[in-house]
Formats: sequence, C-alpha cells, structure tokens
Amino acid sequence: MKSIYNLFCICLVVLFGLSACTGKNEEIPPTGGLDNAEQLVQGTYVGTWSKTNQTTGEVETSAGTIIFSWNEDLGNNVSAITINSETAGFLNIDTDSSACNISKLSSGILSYWNVYSLNPFGTEFTGKVTPEGACSMDYTKIVVIKRKETEFKYTFSGTKQ
Repeated sequence: MKSIYNLFCICLVVLFGLSACTGKNEEIPPTGGLDNAEQLVQGTYVGTWSKTNQTTGEVETSAGTIIFSWNEDLGNNVSAITINSETAGFLNIDTDSSACNISKLSSGILSYWNVYSLNPFGTEFTGKVTPEGACSMDYTKIVVIKRKETEFKYTFSGTKQ
C-alpha cells in the first residue's frame, strides 16, 4: 500500500510540474510595427559608379543608376534592386536585377544587403540610403582578364531623383 501511495505522490508531482510548462511562452513577443523599409526606398538613384583595380589601384568611373522597386510577393523588408551603368560591361555582374534585404535603422538610414554570393549579381553586396536620399553601394568582384584573376571593388554614390 505504501508503494502505491508513493507512486501516486510522484505522479501528482510530475503532473503539477508538467502543468507549469504550459504553452504560455511559445509565442515570440512582437518587436514593434513594420517599418516598411522596402516601400520607403522605392525610386531611382542617379550617380556615379567607380571601379578600382585592387592590384594596380587604377580607378575608372561611369555614370549609372540604382533602381529599387517594391514587389508585395517578396514580403516585408525585401526589395528588388536593378543596377545599371552607361558603359556596357562596366559592372561585371551576371544580370542587372536581384533582390536584397532592407532594414530601417534607428537613425533613419535604410540599410540593404545580399550576403548570398550565388544571388543573380554573382557577388555579395551592401549599401545604404540616407534620409536625405543619398544612396551608396559596395561590392567586390573577381574578374578573369587574359586568364588572370583580377579583383575589382565597385562603389556607387548617387541621389534619389
């Protein structure tokens, strides 16, 4: 009889212990309202692309644009980005459009990036847009010239039109 009583007490303690572990903490608490950064960045930014040969230090420039467009199918904090240069082949990218993550920082700056090197551009990139409409972007690309790999750093600086 005593073993049945002990078993009953153990089961009761286990039952109370499990009931204390209800699903009350299973939901992630809200982090605040959506910042709609993907909608705030929309537009065309006109400026200058610079291409720096990392080996020789030689710098070339070309006029160009960055265009951000919002597509609701991409979801929150994701924007479509298109980059162009007036000089054909200047940017050495696989295609001119990709997607990027975008976030609004507490300073009001919109920061965008794609750190997946297999994205349509074929390289990782980062950039930012200030509240005043100044846009910048950076990426590095290794290009094969006459069977020799050469690393180039590309930067963009422009303003919203």
